[in-house]
Amino acid sequence: MYYLIYHHFDNVRSYASKGVADVRSVPPRWAKEKLALASQCKNTKKGDYIDPAERRRLKAFNEKFSYITVEPFKLNRTCLVKIEPWSLKGKHLPPDEFLRKFYGINADSWYEYRRNWKRGIKRQPQSKL
Repeated sequence: MYYLIYHHFDNVRSYASKGVADVRSVPPRWAKEKLALASQCKNTKKGDYIDPAERRRLKAFNEKFSYITVEPFKLNRTCLVKIEPWSLKGKHLPPDEFLRKFYGINADSWYEYRRNWKRGIKRQPQSKL
């Protein structure tokens, strides 16, 4: 969620992770894609595994509403984003590559974002258009 805030997304977090998506994010107005992002966050030792009932709910949610549905997770101390989380063989991308591919945003890498955040830079500087 903070990675998206850093890249100028507006976020709404589900109370106590209730609901299908843990975080819903609206992209900045200069993004090439205007679809909102729905994230089902996982931080478990199982990596990107989601139980079958939850996978079915995610697929139904994605078909019913206009969202890009993803699952951010950590694997070997690296942050990744899984596209189509209802599929066991969904594609994994680093978060910066995901934002570049889907939203056309020139995003900082996860490590660069963490370094800047710790230095007190809470949003990526914008270039004047």
